[in-house]
Amino acid sequence: MNAQSKAGPAELSLVALLAIGVWWLVLGWNWDVVPAGTPNDFTDPHSTLDWVLVGIAVLVGAAWLGLRGRPFAAVLMVVVPIVALSAWRMADAETIGANLWPIGALVLLLAYGATAAAGSVLGLVVRRARAK
Repeated sequence: MNAQSKAGPAELSLVALLAIGVWWLVLGWNWDVVPAGTPNDFTDPHSTLDWVLVGIAVLVGAAWLGLRGRPFAAVLMVVVPIVALSAWRMADAETIGANLWPIGALVLLLAYGATAAAGSVLGLVVRRARAK
C-alpha cells in the first residue's frame, strides 16, 4: 500500500457494506419490544453489548478510511447508513407507549458521529506518521 494512495469508490463502498453487515448481524431486522417475564413487562430487544459492537464497527471503519486518506468519508460512508437504518427500524418497531425514535436517532448520530470522528482522526494520524 502506497502511503499516499487514497481509498477509491470500491473500497469506500466495501467499508460501508461491512459496517451495514455488522449492524444487521448484531441488531437484526425486528426491533419490536420483547416480553420480559410477566404479561405486562417488556424490554428492548438489544443489549448494551449490541450497541457497543456496532460502535466498534463504526470506529474500525472510520479508522480504516482515515488511514486510507479519506477521514471525512467515514461520516458519509459509515455513520449515515447506520443511523438511517437504525432510525428506520426504530420508527417501524412496535413499542409500548410513545415511540420516541427521533430522539434515539439523534443520540445515535451524536454517539456514532463522535466515534467515527475519533476513529478517522486516529487513522489519519497513523497515516501521517507512516509518511514521515
